[in-house]
Amino acid sequence: MVLQMSKLKDIGQPEEFWEYFEQITKIPHCSGHEEKIRNFIKAEGEKFGFKTKVDKIGNLAISIPTNSVTKERLILQCHMDMVCEKNSDVKHDFLQDPLELKIVEIDNEKWLTAEGTTLGADNGTGICYNLTVMKKIHDGTLNLNSLSIELLFTVLEEVRLGGAREIDKNMVEGNFLINLDSGREGMITNGCTGGIGFIADIKTKPMSIDQIKEKLIPLRISLSGLKGGHSGGDINRGRANAIKVLSHILWKLDKNYVIYINSINGGGAANAIPREANSKLYIKEDLVSEIKSVVHTLFLEINKGYEGIEENIQISTEELEPDVNDTVLPREIQKNLLDLLYILPCGPLSLHPKVRALAFASANLGIIKTEKDHIRLRMLLRSFNKYYNEGTYEKIMTLLDLSGLEMNKTKTGSYPPWEPNYDSRLLNLAKEAYKELNDQDPLVILIQGGLESTLLIDLKPDMEAIAIGPTTKDVHSPDEMLNVKSVEKTWNFLLKILQKLD
Repeated sequence: MVLQMSKLKDIGQPEEFWEYFEQITKIPHCSGHEEKIRNFIKAEGEKFGFKTKVDKIGNLAISIPTNSVTKERLILQCHMDMVCEKNSDVKHDFLQDPLELKIVEIDNEKWLTAEGTTLGADNGTGICYNLTVMKKIHDGTLNLNSLSIELLFTVLEEVRLGGAREIDKNMVEGNFLINLDSGREGMITNGCTGGIGFIADIKTKPMSIDQIKEKLIPLRISLSGLKGGHSGGDINRGRANAIKVLSHILWKLDKNYVIYINSINGGGAANAIPREANSKLYIKEDLVSEIKSVVHTLFLEINKGYEGIEENIQISTEELEPDVNDTVLPREIQKNLLDLLYILPCGPLSLHPKVRALAFASANLGIIKTEKDHIRLRMLLRSFNKYYNEGTYEKIMTLLDLSGLEMNKTKTGSYPPWEPNYDSRLLNLAKEAYKELNDQDPLVILIQGGLESTLLIDLKPDMEAIAIGPTTKDVHSPDEMLNVKSVEKTWNFLLKILQKLD
């Protein structure tokens, strides 16, 4: 059920949060394009009279000092960038168009979402909590006597945690850190996986379609309607990876027919499970009907493995007009590429030995893109243990070496796991605060995803950290939603923690 929406501030508390959230959905802030959102936040801080600082990579810090002599220094941290994903049939320019917001009601709960695009609740909610804290301290409705606060806004979190990785160390001076990028109210994150990202550019040595002296017809096979989601938090949900499903179909076709692949494309981000993928290929004219039927049959068989998980997955096979300028892959390179894509590990690789609902190690093939002379693969590997993550990386590098394909491999970055500290004072204060507010204990969790906390702790190992946040669903996909009620509950929780630290 879709509800009529007036001013966003009218849907819940605190009003300041929702006013800010509506404003930032009108400001472009895709990863790598944080200038406008940073300028907005910086201007707000300076308007309230607080000192601001921007480091070389673009991270922003706003200092809220105290007159009291205290050792308690808290960092409230979030990231400014968002994953910009949209459905293929949606016309939207993330660099200039505001998001189209709507409120939906599911099981008597209000959720905020965006029409056909990601919402940016990851981590727009963190931005708005920080701005609300700052505004309320300025206008005197939030009084803290002895707690010094640094509001930290980082860039490029969605791109290898780039802002936290290259942050000016002078911005990380607190003895406590609350990361505002955890996506479930009622849960306190106390640890996360480390990650390794890499790119493989596979040389294709394309040949002109004119070199094949047969009557060929181009087809496009397209997959769409998959759920996608976060390559960490959603990796254990059994969701289909569009690139892997399409590769399965192409591999089967290549084993049984003579096909000539022009392109394979899919996915939009290394840390998002691909929702869509497509391939353009050439086949003999008299095989068009048969191959269309085979593709449909293969799709039905593959889709059985996702019953109850993927409800709207669709496949289409359409004939195209021939293009004399088209190129295709040489047969041997095509065979080796499809073999590699078919067997490349993807999804959960092992379960956590103590928390069986979690993937202990995982791999996500997030992007495949056909360029003029190469095909680019981009993957992100995660694990709660550095040794196992490096082992997965080494195995996949070995598999790439054995593929028989020429390629350039580039590690795009890595970060260590955030190992849990169950004895920290901050964690225990947070547990007390939640229990007092809700008359029940919060869940203390580890997440199968990367949080910037791990890199900030790495700079200051004695700093205690937790991560909290409101409830979101399907982040990194156009189905992303933010639970309205959870925003207020998380705000009250954050206030209670601040009071206990003060």
